[in-house]
Amino acid sequence: MSGLGSEALPNPVGPAGSGMTVPRLRWRWKPADTVVAIATTLIVIIFAVFGFLCVQGYSTTIDGAKARAQTAADVVSDDIDWTISSGLSGLKFVAAAAGNNPAALTADEIAPLDAALKTLPADTRSSVALYDATGAVIAAAAAPSLPASLAGTDAFAALQQGSDWVILPQGKDGVTGDATMLIAKRLGGASFAGVALLALPGDLLQSFWAPQNLGADSTVNVHREDGEMVGRYPPLAEPQSAKNSPNWPLIAAAENGTYTTKSPIDGVTRVVGFRHIRDLGLVVFATVSQDAALASLWTSIITVLWLMVPIALALLVGSLITAAILRRSERTQASLAAAVAHNEVLFREIHHRVKNNLQSVASLLQMQPIPKDIKANMGQRIAAMSAVHEHIYRSNDFATVHVKSYLETLIESIRAGQDPNVRVIEQIDDLAVDKDAATPLGLILNEVVANAFKHAFADGRQGMISARLSKDEAGRGRLVVEDNGVGFDPSQPAKGIGRRLISALTMQLGGEAEFSAAEDGGSRFTLSFPLAKTA
Repeated sequence: MSGLGSEALPNPVGPAGSGMTVPRLRWRWKPADTVVAIATTLIVIIFAVFGFLCVQGYSTTIDGAKARAQTAADVVSDDIDWTISSGLSGLKFVAAAAGNNPAALTADEIAPLDAALKTLPADTRSSVALYDATGAVIAAAAAPSLPASLAGTDAFAALQQGSDWVILPQGKDGVTGDATMLIAKRLGGASFAGVALLALPGDLLQSFWAPQNLGADSTVNVHREDGEMVGRYPPLAEPQSAKNSPNWPLIAAAENGTYTTKSPIDGVTRVVGFRHIRDLGLVVFATVSQDAALASLWTSIITVLWLMVPIALALLVGSLITAAILRRSERTQASLAAAVAHNEVLFREIHHRVKNNLQSVASLLQMQPIPKDIKANMGQRIAAMSAVHEHIYRSNDFATVHVKSYLETLIESIRAGQDPNVRVIEQIDDLAVDKDAATPLGLILNEVVANAFKHAFADGRQGMISARLSKDEAGRGRLVVEDNGVGFDPSQPAKGIGRRLISALTMQLGGEAEFSAAEDGGSRFTLSFPLAKTA
């Protein structure tokens, strides 16, 4: 199982004193887990940043919609203010022409009303009618689109009670059925003489709404400060009061502002901007559909998601594939490491067995009926070979052998039991030689040092043997064994096999050996050999 290890722990639920153990799984963090964790963390961070940007974009978009709605409300309120004020100015002219007895007007006296009508902003689409003190329309000054009587209406009562003008709730054209905006003006001076009624077409609001470019499902509304609707675009068949809106207290208290609400008329959530026209007692609303405002944001979010999701999936899949490769590589490395460890054990076992076998041979040799000095020489040579194998199986490096400790041990073995009057000086550098060169080198040193003990100080004199191993300027190993004994003539034929053995071992090393006389009369042996195996 990837990433899990186990360790033996006492079984907490086993029988008391049973000593039973169960493996406990322990998580071990691996490179494959790191790859997956980094990829997952990166994906989470990317989507977290994206989510933060979406929230920020949503807030910015809503704030922008509020700013657009407020600006539109400000612009439309100026248009409404100018339009209504112009209508009132025209009605004042009509009232002046009607005087205190509008019912007695003749056709010639009514003619100026047409001129007054042309001064209104809606031109010929506006309608004006005059009503007497009872609320009945004056036939000579009637309009087909306006009602035949105002008696009993709140506006008529307000004008009777002294109001100079009144803006009525949204009306309906008597001919077309279209919505209209109605303004009524009191006629007469101190005594009430009647009413002049002006009807503006409701689609005037469209001309105010269109330049604002507020988008789909946007609206423009005009309400009185008591909540009654005066006009709306797009128009409604029946006017709706805003007084019951939960936002009305905010609207009534503030001069202008924005809020978001769900319309009870069509269920569309809109961002609303409003502004009061205090002189006229009106509140103008401009609204922006929240869905329309967010449409471009959602489009951008979806577009980015179409790009991000495949990238995130590719990153995740790539990390999983990489993790699988790493796990497979880890298992392969573990298998190779186990194989290497097994081979190391086998190598150590082989060298250990060779060493033991050589020691067995040395023991058998001592039991043979041969001269003592031959036994000693052969035993020393076998010990030299055995020491190499012991040094190798105690080392972790099977390709090369660091010969310092091996040669020092070998020299100590040779010196044991020899004449104590002869000192041995060692200057052995810790050189690494090929494993196949260690045994020949040790046998050569064994032969040379043993011969020095045996022949250089045969007369019992005191003396010294020096053994030096170093690397020369050419990078080759250099072994020098020198004594201050009786010396010998290298040209004399050898009586034993020592020099022939040294010559054979030197060839095995691929080196060059030389015997010469030392400066103080003794003898010197010099061996130069390559440290690394040559092809």
